[in-house]
Amino acid sequence: MTAETNDAHMIDDDRDRDRDRDHVDTNTDTTGAGGQAEPEAALNKLIQCDIVIENDDGTLATTTEYEDIRRIYHDTYMDAPRERIITTMADVFDIEESNAVTQLEEDIVSRADVISYLAIDSYIDATLDPAMHAMMVEIVNRVDPESPVPDEVIELTDESYSSFVTEHSEVLMTVWKRRCDPCRAVKSDLDSMLESIPSNVAIAGIDGENAPSFRRETEITAAPAFIRYQKGNQCGVKTGRQSPDAVADMFDDLS
Repeated sequence: MTAETNDAHMIDDDRDRDRDRDHVDTNTDTTGAGGQAEPEAALNKLIQCDIVIENDDGTLATTTEYEDIRRIYHDTYMDAPRERIITTMADVFDIEESNAVTQLEEDIVSRADVISYLAIDSYIDATLDPAMHAMMVEIVNRVDPESPVPDEVIELTDESYSSFVTEHSEVLMTVWKRRCDPCRAVKSDLDSMLESIPSNVAIAGIDGENAPSFRRETEITAAPAFIRYQKGNQCGVKTGRQSPDAVADMFDDLS
């Protein structure tokens, strides 16, 4: 197998948020329950503000634009000293530091909650009702980010990629990552790239961050990446930003 590398972003798992990935319950009636906002109203606000989108299959996802903002706060606070988190909580929530310590120690508020609270506040740039803001944080922490895989290609997962590459004699697998400038650059050339690939090649994409089994099997650690499969076997790899011609060259024997 040949491998070529260009500018690329390392792929890692974003595991800082404890999400219920299967379901966000917006039907629970919390009206009047300790001043909580209604989940449905909070979800509608998140959608209205372009923080959350509803996919065609009814699932929810946080937008790339929101995730870009959240990543800034994640990088600032996720591994920050405990004292800084306590001070930030006291300032943001207008509480005594002793109260912040209690909420953090008793897991009433987590670092992920603080990060999402700040990200929503920055993204919307408007004053929110505290109960609404808190419910928006609760919901957004349980929603997966929008997939980085472009709509123009078939999206695969850890569970589906193996059968796809064996069902097609020629495959181009593209690997993507969120918050990845080289990936964005490739997307700007995507139409030209797809046109340059021979018509008998099946083209698919996978979210590298959410496909650990795929990464282990292919030994792909960076994105974007382009993998050629021939009769189910991985036979060529290029990583980093590639021109349409460079990707097409992976299939020059089919021309």
